[in-house]
Parts: sequence; structure tokens; C-alpha cells
Amino acid sequence: MDRLGFHFVIHCHQPVGNFESVFGQAYERSYKPFIETVMRHPAIMIGLHISGPIWDWIDAHEPRFMSVIERLVERGQIEMISGGYYEPILEVLATRDAIGQVEMMNGFLRKRFGQAPRGIWLTERVWDPSLPVLLAGLGIKYTTVDDTHFYYAGLEEKDAHGYFMTERAGHALSIFPIQKKLRYAIPFKEPTQVMDLLKYYRDTLHFDSVTYADDGEKFGLWPGTYDWVFRDGWLERFFTEIEKNADWLDITTQAGYLSSHRPTGRVYIPSAAYEELLEWALPTGIAQHFKDFEALLDTAGFWASYKSFVRGGFWDNFLVKYPESNWMHKRMLSVSAMIADMEAGTGVRLEDARIELFKSQSNCAYWHGLFGGVYLNYLRHAVYEHLLRAEELVDARRPGVRSASCLVQDIDLDGMQEVVLKNRHLSLYVAPSSGGAVVEMDVRDHHFNATNVMARRKETYHMLIRENRVQPQAANAPVTIHNLVTVKESGLDQKLVYDWHARYNFVEHFLPLDQVDLEMLYRTPYIDLGDFTIEPFTLAGHRDDAVSLVRDGHLTVGGERLPLRMEKDYRLIESGMEAGYRLMNASGRQIDVAMLVEMNLSLLGTDDLRRLAIISAHGKEVKGMADYISCRNATGFELTDEWQKLRIGIAAPGTSSLFAYPVETISSSESGFERTYQGTCFMLVYELSLVPGAARAVSISVDVRDI
Repeated sequence: MDRLGFHFVIHCHQPVGNFESVFGQAYERSYKPFIETVMRHPAIMIGLHISGPIWDWIDAHEPRFMSVIERLVERGQIEMISGGYYEPILEVLATRDAIGQVEMMNGFLRKRFGQAPRGIWLTERVWDPSLPVLLAGLGIKYTTVDDTHFYYAGLEEKDAHGYFMTERAGHALSIFPIQKKLRYAIPFKEPTQVMDLLKYYRDTLHFDSVTYADDGEKFGLWPGTYDWVFRDGWLERFFTEIEKNADWLDITTQAGYLSSHRPTGRVYIPSAAYEELLEWALPTGIAQHFKDFEALLDTAGFWASYKSFVRGGFWDNFLVKYPESNWMHKRMLSVSAMIADMEAGTGVRLEDARIELFKSQSNCAYWHGLFGGVYLNYLRHAVYEHLLRAEELVDARRPGVRSASCLVQDIDLDGMQEVVLKNRHLSLYVAPSSGGAVVEMDVRDHHFNATNVMARRKETYHMLIRENRVQPQAANAPVTIHNLVTVKESGLDQKLVYDWHARYNFVEHFLPLDQVDLEMLYRTPYIDLGDFTIEPFTLAGHRDDAVSLVRDGHLTVGGERLPLRMEKDYRLIESGMEAGYRLMNASGRQIDVAMLVEMNLSLLGTDDLRRLAIISAHGKEVKGMADYISCRNATGFELTDEWQKLRIGIAAPGTSSLFAYPVETISSSESGFERTYQGTCFMLVYELSLVPGAARAVSISVDVRDI
């Protein structure tokens, strides 16, 4: 019998915005020892995909490592694999950006390693049938996706080997299936057990070749793997086993196999990703039904035979599941269009702005699965930082830039228009359709979105915490993080609190005067008397530096629905902005209620005394961003961030109280469930007493300055 071809592909990625220490740890505990082990085994050939953020870090901190990889390429041990340079999901970008990201990686690999890549790594193995058209003309001949992708197309396990041909509109592409069983075995089972699995593929299923392709971080960076893979010698033993079994096992690159073997067949794969991601992309309630259905099929003995007919959502559903992700994504698309329009108008390619845009497209901040993803505020911050830098570079090329501007446009493509106010220092994104709230407030000088706060949402895995179905990881027994269920601190079940609306700014609530309580506000069990928080406002007018909104809403008091008119204005000023309210009692009854204006602000961290909230009441009270605050007669507060040299002051005359609490989510990470700070919620309380026909004006100003 012929030898079994074995393609061993490693994908290494760290997102734009990740901490320098994480890059350093990944290099020392995973990338460096892995490549050093390959160097000691000249017969081992691998496919290697390293994302642009890691290449940038290596170039800046460990340039000699480039030379090591260069030598392995020259020896024929490494085939360099392309991809989008900053690891985007190609299918959700503008076509010009997707092509540009791949061209950037292709150019880097050709220039640095003298190798024109023939294969491409698809971020999160997100496949779309249009990809062959997208990749046409880029020199890409093949890609790699999971075997489950093939099962969704109607193939069975016995069919999914070698490589297949697909096409769209006459553009051909080869596709290698990744064996899921190998993904879960490497590096968690003994090398001899992996050899037994490879023998099964050769002797029982009669495969021509099999592909293993997965994260390089599994080798040293995932919990418990550094000792197992390197100190205990798993990788050394694995490579030795491959060498010992060379009589029947041929470790070879995908490009080499492609040039010497015929395709297994033809396939047309529907939109898909690996099966775990498809489950994570489902809405939380549906995801639990999905898991229950899988368990039902398994109990009935049907799962093995019919699992290919059961699948979750697809990647784009994350843009529905997490509105914060959708807003970032649509902001990214709008900046892409801004760059394209400027280039078309001037005939000059804006490379510097385009690189900033590409950095904002790094996928990790836009979704959530096993890793923190969209729940990590510093990853979202990186998206906004690079978008704002790109905008700044475009604006610098505009002739005669005005001191202020107003744009009315459907930014998030929901069929309803937003209003964008900008001057040189600040930008406001106002959503009339969502309570007339400020969705985004950018300090442009600092490339900082101060309102980047994620809502507390229910996740399917929260049930494991509530039911105490978590356990510590067993010592010296690394397991795939898909099966790792641990907590990083006790008491997380008490922090499982959920929001009923997005964490925007200048959001209004109405409560009885005697029912305003910090604990109640934090846990959100209250019934809002008004219909202003998430309901639409009408755009009443706008000019370059201001926008006016109005809503004829209602308060429900004593079982009676009373009309209340709210006019809300936003105005940019030189050092910040002002929000003005005018409330008119249009009913025939006196109204006595508390109006709370909610603001959600973030300085990214809570564990540093250089990031503080200062409350203006009875002198100045200094608090941390994670403190729970209840303060009478506060006239405002300010946030100071010595890291960014930034001060944000909020003046709120006429308030009766100020409440504040940290907005913290409980999310999954590679090392267990953890509490993650998103921002701080500040509630400004105004006591209203309005006789029929009376009005009350309220003004809040935001002053933004350098420290």
C-alpha cells in the first residue's frame, strides 16, 4: 500500500491590541521552542502561517528569529502560507480590503522569505462559496478547512481526504480537509496514539493523505501545554515517531502534494466554519436548544449517523448577537469607504490610512467563543484607535477642513439614520432611533473612544457557573480548551447580572422618587416608568456643530399613562460637548419622578491609581473606576487617565444624587471563566416636580482636556 501523506500545518496569531507581554510569552513558550524543535528534525516538513501582528512584533523584538525561519524555508522544511495580513475574516470586508490584506501578506512573504505562497489560511476557517472569485489573480491555489465543512456538503468521513476541487464563476480552488480527530488528539494524546490514528486513516479508511491544521498556541501557550509539549518532550517524541514510521508515513507540504497528486474529487461547500464556532454564533437561547438537540440525538443513537445535517449559525451572526461588534464592523466599513472615496477623488493611494484600516480589521475583537474576543475592552479599543487614526490621515488630506461638520447617514446599516457631529477634537455618533443616545464619543486627539462599553449579556456557558459545574484543571494532564471548564475566581455566580439595553450615553430612565437605589440600579430589576430609553426620537434639526431631537413619550404613574415631551440637544464646543434637555408635562396631572441620565464611560482599566473618578461633592472625593458610588448633591465628576494624559470632566448642575458602578461581564477565556471590566456606569439623578404644562431644563457638559 502507498504511504499516507501527512500535512502538518501550524497557524499562529495574536490580535492587534494584545498586550506586549502576551506576545512575548507566546514567543518564548510556543513559537520559539516549536521552531527550534523543527530545526532539530530535518525530515519534518510543515506548513506555517504566522499572522501580521506577530510578524510585526518579531521584526521589532526578535529579528533573529526571522533568520531561523529563513533557514528552514531554504532547507525545504517550511512552506509559508498566506492569509489576510492582520487576520481579518475576509468575507465580511469590502472586496478591495480583502484583496489588499492578502496582497500585503503575499508581498511580505515573497520579500522576506523568497517564497511565493500558494496556500492561504482562512481566519477561523470561515468559508464562503465566493472565495474562489475573491482569490482569483492572487496566486493562491489552495486553502484548508475542517472536515465538517465537507460533511455539510454531503460527504462522509471515508470521503474526506487528500484535496478537492471547487470553483465559482470559472475560478478554481483546491481545498484540503482538516481531520477533527487529529485536531483533538494533537498534542493531547501520546505520540504513539496519534500514530495509531494515522494508521487508521491509512489502513482502514484507505486515505491518500490527511491534514492536521490548528493553532500553534496549542503547543506551549494553552493551559498546561508548555510542560507537556516541551519540558516533557511531547513534540520531540512526536517528530521522532514520524521519522521512525517513514516507511508508511510521508510528512509533506500541501503545495508539494498538490503538484504530484490528483484531486480526490469535486466539492461545493456551503458557508461554514468549524462546528464549535457555528454553535457560538447562535443567539444564546437558541444555542442552548441546539445543545439540547445534539444531546437528544446522541442519547437516541442518531448523532453519529446524522450529525452532518445538524449545524449552527455562521460567523456573520455575531454581528446580530453582539450589537457592539456590529457597530465596530459598520464603522470599519464606513472608514474603508471614506478612504476609497478620497483615493478616487485625488488619484493618490493612501497607504498609511489603509494600513491603519487593515489593523482595525483584526478579527478577534468582533466575536466571542472560547477566548475573550469582543468582551476584551483593550481589543475593542485597538479597533477604534486604528479607525480614528485612519480617519485622521484622510482628514489631513482634505482641503479646507471646517472646524465642525455634521453628517446624517445610516452608519450601521439598520435602515435608520445616525447623526455624526465632528470637530477637530471630538466626534459624536448619535442614534435617534435608539433613544436619541450617543453611541460613540471619540476623543480624536487621543484616538480614543471614551464610550466603548459592552453590555452585560447572558451566555450559554453561564449555566455551568450557576449550577457549579466547573472544576479545577488536573495537574499534568493538559486537555483541549474545548473541554476545559474552570473559573479564575470564586463568587462569579453573584456577578451574573444582565442588561436590558445597550450601554450607550445620555440614556434616560424614570423611576419613583423613593425607589432610586444603587443595588437596584446595578442589578437592573426596576421597571422604568418612561418610554424613552430605547424608543425612537425624531430628528428635529441639525447644523455643523449641533443636533436637536424630540420625543413625545409617556410616563406610567399610578397606572395612568401621562404624556411627556422631551427635547434633547447635543452641541459640540471647543473643549468638548453639551447635552441639553427640556422636559414638558403635557398631561393634566402633576408629575413627581426621578429622571436618571445614564452615562457609560471607560478608561480601559480599574486596577491602577492613575485611572480615577473624582466626584464633585463636599469637596472632591477620589474613587477608583471599579468602585460602587452613592453620593448626594454631586455637581458632576471627572475621569483622569494619566496613562493617556487625558481628563474628561462632566458638569451636571441640579442633580440630587450620583450613582456609579463598574460594568463587568462574565466571559469565557482560554484559561477559564473570568470577570472582565467593560466600563463604569454613572447615573445622574434629577428630581422632577412638574405641574401641568410646566417645563424643566437640564444641562450636562462634557469637558475633554489633556493632562
